[in-house]
Amino acid sequence: MTHSPNRLVKEHSPYLRHHAHNPVDWYPWGDEAFARALENDMPVFVSIGYAACHWCHVMETVCFEDEVVASLLNTHFVSVKVDREERPDIDQVYMAVCQAMTGSGGWPLHVFLTPDKRPFYAATFIPKMSSPNMPGMLDLLPYLASVWRDEREKVSDLSDQIMSAIQEQTRRGTLHDPDELIHTAARRLTALYDKKYGGFSPAPKFPSVPVLLFLLRYAVIHQDRSILDMITTTLNRMAWGGMRDHLDGGFHRYATDTAWKLPHFEKMLYDQAMCAIIYTEIWQVTKQDRYRRLARSVLEYMTTVLSDAPGGFSSSEDADSPGGEGAYYLWSYDEIEKIFGEEARLVCTMFGITREGNVSGMHGMKPGDNVLFPERDPLEILSAAGVRDPEKTYASILNTLTNARKERERPPLDDKVLTDWNALAIQALAFAGMVFHDESLCTRAISAAEFLFSNMVRPDGSVLHRWRNGQGGIEGTAGDYVHLAWACVTLYQTTGNSLWLRRAISLEKSASDRFYDSVHGGYFQVPSETDLPVRMKEMTDGPTFSTNGAAYLLLCALFTITGDELYGQKSRQIEEYQRSLDPRMITGCCTFLCGLIEKNLRGTAVLCNTSGSTGDDEIWSLLWSSYLPGMIRIHIRERSDSYFLPLYVHCQGDTPALHICSHQQCYPPITTVGELRRYLRGLHIFQGDEISDTIQAPDK
Repeated sequence: MTHSPNRLVKEHSPYLRHHAHNPVDWYPWGDEAFARALENDMPVFVSIGYAACHWCHVMETVCFEDEVVASLLNTHFVSVKVDREERPDIDQVYMAVCQAMTGSGGWPLHVFLTPDKRPFYAATFIPKMSSPNMPGMLDLLPYLASVWRDEREKVSDLSDQIMSAIQEQTRRGTLHDPDELIHTAARRLTALYDKKYGGFSPAPKFPSVPVLLFLLRYAVIHQDRSILDMITTTLNRMAWGGMRDHLDGGFHRYATDTAWKLPHFEKMLYDQAMCAIIYTEIWQVTKQDRYRRLARSVLEYMTTVLSDAPGGFSSSEDADSPGGEGAYYLWSYDEIEKIFGEEARLVCTMFGITREGNVSGMHGMKPGDNVLFPERDPLEILSAAGVRDPEKTYASILNTLTNARKERERPPLDDKVLTDWNALAIQALAFAGMVFHDESLCTRAISAAEFLFSNMVRPDGSVLHRWRNGQGGIEGTAGDYVHLAWACVTLYQTTGNSLWLRRAISLEKSASDRFYDSVHGGYFQVPSETDLPVRMKEMTDGPTFSTNGAAYLLLCALFTITGDELYGQKSRQIEEYQRSLDPRMITGCCTFLCGLIEKNLRGTAVLCNTSGSTGDDEIWSLLWSSYLPGMIRIHIRERSDSYFLPLYVHCQGDTPALHICSHQQCYPPITTVGELRRYLRGLHIFQGDEISDTIQAPDK
């Protein structure tokens, strides 16, 4: 049955517009919905999801397109649809509610609220029909309507208890020793490690990039080879499993199994950016070329498939293809035989393709379904098979498969541009561009940043969150300001242009004016004038780096560069706040833990070349290709820029010189690559091939 469009047809979000023809009388989040609920004394049903979410689509099909379910919702509730990517602040509050009430969370997320937005029931996926372990919409909706009608006091008491529990989660407690927190987190994550397949959780398995970044710093600083092996094993399994799209180069959101074989097929911009960062860092440590190839392939996917023409990056590709879940990525044995003929056996061996299907029966996959699943580096597989030129053969096979897949219809693209996710992409591109000496990556990072400053940053310094179809909108959260400022610090280091530092400073001031808690420290996610029932601080990592973990890194960097004690004071306040939280939360605070480790390493490496002479490229390249967490790298080409440095560096003479300073101590100027290599060898941070010889497992 065709339905006339509801209010969502006027929204910008592709996810919301997708629901515009449901029989449910949807409202977008806003005053109109809650005013109607108050006027008619009705509870509010809030459904939160996003465009690439498979189970969101399933629930729409079985519930929101069903006339009976829609009738119950329209009769007894005011129904509100929320795109969690457009409104991460709403999602944060009610996800915390769901986790407090049920012990778990996920999407789609559903909460039932009073007209003043206080929750009294929460769940994730809700089927149409009830089962022994899960109430269905046909039973749940009449029940909650009756509770609202007949047991109002019970609803009020329950909502009060829930809100108190949410506010209690981030209440400060005893201040814990920072070194002990670092060691505790490393021990707990080591205990969670999957020795067979890598990763730090049972199925489903996520990339968990903040965890990997923290453990990499811990392993290298503490010379722990066993933890380094955990990281490389995890990254190898991710890269050679089904979770990676071996043709386009991007990573799917997560693996549904322990062996990283069958992915949940959605692809998110933030996963690409964060995976590019960790593969670039592991290359800095190991210098194994596979990691350079993997980092660059992720960035290639990001800058082609997700690259938006005006300059930004699109948010995601859907989990569902027009032919069904994963149809774009699945292959049959017969299809491979038809495409490759006599070479089919080699291709099937390389990618684990079987006639019966390598994922048949898993997570709803059909008999004969195969994902590309090499399990180890395909170049090694081809070499072991006696192929004369593995690289050329591998490239040819990928090209043939890619051309064959072009005949299929791609999954839908969510083309909205989000400030915080784009900031992560900018950071990844700029960082990898410098590490791999690829100016094109840095240029792409700059163009994306200029797009954001042209379209998402207002003259008064306020930041918008979402851009689509030529129009910016939705007030930014603290995460938008912090991540964009952090990206600007990276661009300052990669370009040497003080414009980016000034922009970072301006963004941090705007963020502090709107979100900073001057009493307890840390940034609230929303300003004081919010339409939410509670202001929360994002202290733990979620799918992306936590706002306050990123803010801690940002403030430490700005303090190191400028010497402004205000940044030092704010960073110490965030540190104390994080150290006072329940230590059982510490493994969820890995971005902050990265900052704690870097605090003891922080310094500046300033390459001065104000005379315009040549000869500093090798020094600059070696500096970036070296693993130096916490080191701010700055290339000064004009004396006017040097006033930003806390330890004033006199850039004089015609010879380029590298000045390295840390802990109020400056080392003698470095003028040759040999001198820089000697300096690096003197650090307790190992570079490249040295790591295999020098890092040993810790004494038992």
